Amino acid sequence: MFYSTQSGYGSKHRMRRTFPEFQIVLQPIVDLETETVYAYEALCRGPHGENYSELVKDFEPFEIPAFDKLAMARSLRLAAAMRLEQSGVKFAINLGPLMELRGKDAYYVVRLAKHYGLRADSLVLELSEGVRLDGNELARIVDLHRKAGVVIAIDDFGAGYAGLNVLARCAPDVVKIDRELIKGIATNRAKKTIVEAFSKVCRKMRVKLIAEGVETVEEYLTLRGFGIRYMQGFLFARPVGCEIPQVRYPRSEPKHFSRITRTELEWFRNAIRQ
Repeated sequence: MFYSTQSGYGSKHRMRRTFPEFQIVLQPIVDLETETVYAYEALCRGPHGENYSELVKDFEPFEIPAFDKLAMARSLRLAAAMRLEQSGVKFAINLGPLMELRGKDAYYVVRLAKHYGLRADSLVLELSEGVRLDGNELARIVDLHRKAGVVIAIDDFGAGYAGLNVLARCAPDVVKIDRELIKGIATNRAKKTIVEAFSKVCRKMRVKLIAEGVETVEEYLTLRGFGIRYMQGFLFARPVGCEIPQVRYPRSEPKHFSRITRTELEWFRNAIRQ
């Protein structure tokens, strides 16, 4: 199956692009203190599991916004069809890097959500910190979305060029730590120091901190030891399409602790009680 749409987005290049087949899959962001789902993130996947970057790698820059809008529409339609809003969880979608540069997209997202019967305050819009945006422009876009009631998240924090300047200039509602800072954190002193310090900064700023890409119990234990409450990753659920993912909470499944020592398990239990 192929999808056609009018591209251009203000560009002098206007053509009809056929997009490759893709589906929207959901992955939960979990709240470990309440063992509930905070939000489901919508992710683009190709027929053979290709991620977003692989799907758009051969696109011209001016073609990407049309694809992003198509993916966003399908994501919101899925959220409405699965009645996620009625379950009390939020729905997280990504704004593409070229869409972020146009303030009118704040209104586009809200109108599109309304079209599918979704409230603006049920949405979490993720803006990648890895995209080079002018600080004033980024702050303006964040403000537009916030006034509409949308929760703003900075995605891939730690992977981009701006770092803490993003927090200072924009004061987002949510920050997601890049997977590269999480991978292997249990045995990496530098990563531990950085993430622990950053978790304290976010608590003082009342910013929700989400650790993404959590795949091992060791990573999970380390992050919980720092007081990080929200996480996302294969340890809890893999992305799935057309259904609500089943979440696995490590505490309720002792088999996940086969490689954990008695001391580490006690640390884990203490962290959960805090």
